[in-house]
Amino acid sequence: MGTMFRVVVYASDSALARDITKKAYVRLDELNMVLSDYREDSEVNTLCRTSGSGQYVKVSADLWNILQASAKAAQLSEGNFDVTIGPLTQLWRRMKRQKQLPTPTQISEAKAKIGIDKIVFNEKNQSVMLNTKGMRLDFGGIGKGFAEDEMMKVLKENGIKSALIEAGGNIVVSNSPTDSPTGWEIIINKEKYFLKNCGISTSGDAYQFVEIEGKKYAHILDPKTGIGYAEPHQVSIIAKDGTISDWLSTALYLMPTDSGRKLAKKLKAKAIK
Repeated sequence: MGTMFRVVVYASDSALARDITKKAYVRLDELNMVLSDYREDSEVNTLCRTSGSGQYVKVSADLWNILQASAKAAQLSEGNFDVTIGPLTQLWRRMKRQKQLPTPTQISEAKAKIGIDKIVFNEKNQSVMLNTKGMRLDFGGIGKGFAEDEMMKVLKENGIKSALIEAGGNIVVSNSPTDSPTGWEIIINKEKYFLKNCGISTSGDAYQFVEIEGKKYAHILDPKTGIGYAEPHQVSIIAKDGTISDWLSTALYLMPTDSGRKLAKKLKAKAIK
């Protein structure tokens, strides 16, 4: 996933807490083998190697579920969130190493491989076709929240009623801790919130950015322009789960304020800028 995950649980004894937490990390390892775009042997990269072949590939339940969630997110955000952004991600990673800006031609070539409509779903046998050669899927804007939700399911299934999972600025919490009945104390943009049974995500360039030729570009790329914002800002989301808070914070980072707030309201989420 490219980041560290931290789990806090309330349990009757420490041995039980360690045992159940270990099960949650096993689930994380399973998801990493599915979703990581850094691992050549991950399921998503195996799928991407079939792009443009005209063939459907049967995928696991995990990959199917996150692709379905991603397709819905792309539709709701009017393309501001798009997991097919992988070709642009790869291009900017390469240019960062070379300390150069991508050329307009390079950006155009990458954008030609992007678009959620280029993923074709066959619901009858849970298979997927990537219909354009060179497509790459990047779950960086939804994968952490999805994984946190799945880990939280494991904790709940094993009797943990109160837990917090944190990964790279994304947080998922369940019921209130015993010493704070109003909820988990979370600081967002210097304000204190007491939260339970929700996901919290922040997207922005305060700490992650690309600096090329003396200019900073946000690490969050706009699928429509092919570049990251040059003006620093961030957005935080409180939503019903980690999956939604993760992708929604990414989308609202790129969207105009008014339309972003309308989308957050539609999803019964709170946007904090």
